Amino acid sequence: MKYLVCNLKANKVKKELITYEDSLKNIKTNPNIELIVCPSTPFLFVFQSDNYKLGAQDISMYEMGPHTGENTGEQLASLNVKYALVGHSERRNLFKEEEQTIIQKIKKSYHSHIYPIYFIGEKELDNKLNNTNKVLEQQISHIINEIPDYKREKMIIVYEPIWAIGTGVVPTTQDITDRIIFIKKIIKEYYDLTLPVLYGGSVNENNIIELNSIDILDGFVLGESSKEIDDLIKIYNTIEKNI
Repeated sequence: MKYLVCNLKANKVKKELITYEDSLKNIKTNPNIELIVCPSTPFLFVFQSDNYKLGAQDISMYEMGPHTGENTGEQLASLNVKYALVGHSERRNLFKEEEQTIIQKIKKSYHSHIYPIYFIGEKELDNKLNNTNKVLEQQISHIINEIPDYKREKMIIVYEPIWAIGTGVVPTTQDITDRIIFIKKIIKEYYDLTLPVLYGGSVNENNIIELNSIDILDGFVLGESSKEIDDLIKIYNTIEKNI
């Protein structure tokens, strides 16, 4: 199984998203590719089709109640949301989300039968100082240690180096391979888990062929390149060729 996650971020308004959703029908879906579309929360209701799975870009750390502005797991699940992005670098940086918040969000995802898609990745300085593996190990262990054993397998991990997001700069194929091997090794040796590990960070139609040659990868997260349906279809078709 390969995963293709489309993070539309805070882009497009209702009319544009209705057109976008309708255009998803042009993708000839393959049962071996899990296409996950993550629109802005106000427009989740627009995306109700069997052609893809629905994901939320965030999930509240709270249950339903007096929490103005929050979108709880129960509410998201009622809109047919199956996945939720958690720990994305933009949430960590812009909204100062820390580990305890991320842990609570993951727990609330499980509580509502929503699979968390958990992002990890190093900053540019960590990369330059060769501290990447240390950072990744901490981000993995600090979170998974707080998750009950029987729920741990229901998680997707995304390696997304922060310095590569939106920059057009992508690590070398060998560097990505080494990181994914390390992540899977930590997960297996520490927790006896086999989890899907995806790559994100400036993935586009120009580099997807090379990135897709990394057999150990279980899929990709798209940001900017998911905004245009034609680009998405090209990427989807490229991934399909190697299945």
